[in-house]
Amino acid sequence: MQNIVGDLRQQRKAEHIAAVRELGDNIVATNWLEDVDLVPCCAPELAVAEVSMSTTLCGYRLTSPIIINAMTGGAEIAYDINRKLARIAKKHGLAMALGSGTAGVRTPEVAYTYAIVREENPDGLVIANVGMGTDAATAKAALDLVGAQLLQVHWNVAQEMFMREGDRDFRGALDRLREVVASMGVPVIAKEVGQGIAAEQARVFADCGVRAIDVGGRGGTNFIAVEAWRKGIQLAENWQSWGMSTAATLAEVVSEVGNRVDVIASGGIRTAEDIVKSMALGASAVGIAGPILRLLHEPNGEDAVSSYIEALHADMHMMLVLTGSKSWADLRKRPAVVTGRLRAWLEARGKQSFLDALANRSK
Repeated sequence: MQNIVGDLRQQRKAEHIAAVRELGDNIVATNWLEDVDLVPCCAPELAVAEVSMSTTLCGYRLTSPIIINAMTGGAEIAYDINRKLARIAKKHGLAMALGSGTAGVRTPEVAYTYAIVREENPDGLVIANVGMGTDAATAKAALDLVGAQLLQVHWNVAQEMFMREGDRDFRGALDRLREVVASMGVPVIAKEVGQGIAAEQARVFADCGVRAIDVGGRGGTNFIAVEAWRKGIQLAENWQSWGMSTAATLAEVVSEVGNRVDVIASGGIRTAEDIVKSMALGASAVGIAGPILRLLHEPNGEDAVSSYIEALHADMHMMLVLTGSKSWADLRKRPAVVTGRLRAWLEARGKQSFLDALANRSK
């Protein structure tokens, strides 16, 4: 029975990879970061050489805010993907998160698809990943499998509801989170996978003791659509819009608990402009997954991903200069204006003071 379950899990993970490559980003709903405008500085009074893109996440210093976010593991196809991603992370000094490590713990024969990351990048910042409701012993085993310094606990209720073999009982998951936080010995990150985290749940997660929240907003890879693809159907348009846009969930979480936890922006983060706007709204780092996975599938995939990251870094550097910012901390002292749907959402959610402070802050 265990072999059958393991085989089905490997098949599901391989199907997820195929679906993400084929479907691309959400075809209906954007991340709403187009509703954020940075106020330029035409007299920056700084030298380009002074600008730094380094940031801190859960006490770890990173030379770049980009995280290669949770993708895969637990299937033969994942080995080569994770091997290449680990090399890219090492080359560019990026943190890297793995896909759910439960498969590697429960099916030891696929543990190598995770362990390769630490072999390729022995000194890098690696983030292990388990699902909501995972017990502390399994979470610790997933952490140890890759020698990870951080642990993501992903919350994917919408995906489970659409998954033919998904969970239907979500009781007790918060108690398990508290147990995991108390027993891991490393910082724990609560993460959504595409539908966003509202201010109310951000407070709950912070109260559970997590050190960071990855908002996982709507606008990028849509795992509801991925599960529909696995059933051979196209997701209805109304479900394409389910959840909170990345910009909305990011603003809610930062305004609610940004003084208690680090916040990671993810969900349709694709350009340097997306990254810089997210950092201006208060993110400590950003997660990118879908476009990296698709580029990796191209001929000379590693080179394609490296070129993409290099272009992001170059553009981020220029945008910091053009806002008069030596650092992300400086950027968060510069004004940014929110308009459109995002402004209407945040006003309706009682975030007027956040909007006013954002638009009028100055160094």
